[in-house]
Order: sequence, then C-alpha cells, then structure tokens
Amino acid sequence: MTAPLSKKLGKALSSGEASDLVIRAHVPRGDGQGYMALTFLRERVDAVVELDQDTSGIVLKSGAKIPVLMAYDALEKAIHFADLRQSPVLDLREVTGAAATRVLFPDLSKDFAEQAPRKETPKRTFDDVPLRIAFFARQTQEQNFQMCVLDEEDIDWKSVEGQADGKNGPFTKFKLRYGESPFGGREVQFDMPRPKFMELYNLAKMNGDEELDLRDWTRRRDPDNTPKRPPPPPRLG
Repeated sequence: MTAPLSKKLGKALSSGEASDLVIRAHVPRGDGQGYMALTFLRERVDAVVELDQDTSGIVLKSGAKIPVLMAYDALEKAIHFADLRQSPVLDLREVTGAAATRVLFPDLSKDFAEQAPRKETPKRTFDDVPLRIAFFARQTQEQNFQMCVLDEEDIDWKSVEGQADGKNGPFTKFKLRYGESPFGGREVQFDMPRPKFMELYNLAKMNGDEELDLRDWTRRRDPDNTPKRPPPPPRLG
C-alpha cells in the first residue's frame, strides 16, 4: 500500500507552483523483492555523497540512502542548483533502483523497511473466564475425603486462609458464599498450602483456563512432598 503524500508534496504536485524541488527515484522494497517508485521533496535530502567515479548517492534526513548512477558533481547540481521555474521535478527513476545496483549503500533495504508504515499487531484481549475448581475436601480433624467441584464465585475469597498444623501438614480453608461443604456447613478445607493454591489459581486465571483440577494434589496425605509436576489428572466431567 502506497503511503499518503504529505500536504506540502501533494500541493507541489497539483498546483504547478513549486516552492521546492520534487524528486522521483526508485528504491528497494521493504521486503527486498524488487523496487518501487518514491517521490519526495528536496527538503528531505540531508546530503549528497560520492560513491565512486560514476555513482553518487542521496542520504535522506530519515537515514535512508538512495544510490544514483550519476557523477557526484552532476547530482549535486541537479538537486541543489535546480531552476524551479524551468524544472520543478527531478526524475531520477532511470538512474536509480536496478540501474544503480553496482554500488549500494550498506543495509539499503533495511533503511526503507524501517520507514515503511508499521502493521498494527492485534492486541491481546484479557477476558475474565469463569473458573471451576475441583479438589478433595477433607473433614476437619478427620481423614475423610470427598471430591468437591466449585465455581470460583461460590468462594468467599476474603475468608481464604492457610494453616500449618493440620493432620497432614499445611492446609487451606475458606467459607462458601453459596451451597454447603460435602461434610455440612459453609467451611471447606483441603490439604494444600495456601500459597501453592493461590499460585495455581492465579496462573489458571492468567491463562484464561476454564478448569483448575487439584484432585491429584489434595488427595495426597503429604501435600508438601507432592512433585512439582504431577501427572495430569483426567479432565472434569
């Protein structure tokens, strides 16, 4: 897609009353596949440089470089000493691009690729996906276990706390906003340290998961010695 012309360049091309020299040239495409025409005003030229006896170059203020199959003196005169009343346009397309590939500036394609309009990267959306949590609840002060599946909105998150003196080591407990524990009442307890539970919960939320399966962790008698990467349990349902 061709970049839109600047207001000043558009006016110079359409009005016929040039206040600055209009220059046309061929430059490498950003993808390195061939050449494309480029039109710009003389005010964008930063320098004219000699590359060898028969080739010179234009350096734009953006840093982009254009080799030209013209001697340095001739190109300097054509750009900086042009009579705008007689020649308001300097067309260098026949002496640039493929015609001037014998001598190239370093990283020429890269220079023009950096000047090309950037494609917008789609922004990642962060949707709050409702999370279901499966675990084995344990009866207080007992070794009775019961599988429990809750929606995260069922949990009173202000009540989540950890204890270190359970029968099987550290455990987490919380109160339900809706429904009852498998053992009656609103308080639910399971054998997993609170920091580990919150870490896995936050990771699931960050990944946009719909399910957090803690059954393999919470059924163990010694949760602190659970391997860091236990075998994945079967999906819920």
